[in-house]
Amino acid sequence: MGKAVLVTGFGPFMEHSTNASWEAVKDLKEIGLDMEGVDLVIKDMPVVYSKTTELVPQLWDEFKPALVIHVGVHGHASTILLEERAVNSNHLMPDNDHQCPEGFVCVKDGDDRLQCKLNLDAVRQRCAEQAAHTDLKVVFEKSQDAGNYLCNFSYYLSLSLDRAPSLFVHVPPLGRPFSCRELALALRLIVRCCLEASDPTVAAAPVSASATESA
Repeated sequence: MGKAVLVTGFGPFMEHSTNASWEAVKDLKEIGLDMEGVDLVIKDMPVVYSKTTELVPQLWDEFKPALVIHVGVHGHASTILLEERAVNSNHLMPDNDHQCPEGFVCVKDGDDRLQCKLNLDAVRQRCAEQAAHTDLKVVFEKSQDAGNYLCNFSYYLSLSLDRAPSLFVHVPPLGRPFSCRELALALRLIVRCCLEASDPTVAAAPVSASATESA
């Protein structure tokens, strides 16, 4: 067993009967990371606060990942968003069980906001360079607003555990404008660039141009 990388996506909610995040994460598993000594673990996250509160620390305990990337869909995004921070409060939108978290917060008495410890400017630049090299026509941007729903909620929980680097990635809905395969390839670049940023000894095989063909 190599070092584990945990990538999560979310299931259906509201108008998103097919959640682009989980579809892209499943396709990422299909294409693989192509990195020696790295094991990719994927998990479908429920859009339920109470279950997410239990599941996030369980996943950290079970897999002891070197990197966690949570992925969610952003209905108004047209680029890949690397979220820089998560906030603790104002989770007023009910989940799929019609519930909100106690006190509308992620963690009682937690910090107002928590920052990603990765250098996201460097990660974004490296992802953009690699995408251009392979003709993967996606755009990566840094964001400071992960929302106030399960996306931000799960991100805050992972950041609060502070055991290894964590990142939240927002993707657009499928076909607006990227295909599922394009999103998966973008996620692969993000994983590889995050690992390289956090551990310079990690070696990633070059991504071939043929790997960017859409499914």
